[in-house]
Amino acid sequence: MFRRIIVEEWQRALSVVSIMLFLAVFVLHFFRVRRIPRETISHMENLPLENDDHD
Repeated sequence: MFRRIIVEEWQRALSVVSIMLFLAVFVLHFFRVRRIPRETISHMENLPLENDDHD
């Protein structure tokens, strides 16, 4: 069934480029997160989620 679908060469290239772009962004963010100091992580863990101001 899928053999009947005609895939152009630029469509294959677009698929590969988009996957590579996604992986590059994912890896960059992964290493960026891994470099965060532990003090910053513990500070962010203890931040309040909502304001206590009730108008």
